[in-house]
Amino acid sequence: MMFKVKWDMEKGKKSGSGRGYISWNDDMDKALLDTFVEYYNKGDRCQNGWKSHVYTAAIKNVREKCNVEITKYNIMSRNKTFDKHHTIINGMLETSGFGWDWNKNKISVDSDSVWEAYVAKNKEANG
Repeated sequence: MMFKVKWDMEKGKKSGSGRGYISWNDDMDKALLDTFVEYYNKGDRCQNGWKSHVYTAAIKNVREKCNVEITKYNIMSRNKTFDKHHTIINGMLETSGFGWDWNKNKISVDSDSVWEAYVAKNKEANG
């Protein structure tokens, strides 16, 4: 049995502080993650996150590939979302009955009962 993990994206609205929120799509995520992987492999990460020139490169890459206006704030916010997803997925993979299907790049679940037990313990998974 296979489940594709689906997460809610940030809503397209503005906060009271005037910072624009954008809705992310798969192409934007890919452009951003491609940049992060490239610079990670070069060692351009510091203790508290990415070096400033990595944000500049990420903004440029997402703008060029996806034709969207994006800011460093948007990149930082999306990175927090990635961190949250990583924590949740790692937790799932540490749970008996879950695994990773390398061919489909998805989480695999041994049975419906494993999924139902996980959802019962983790209400946010049923969204």
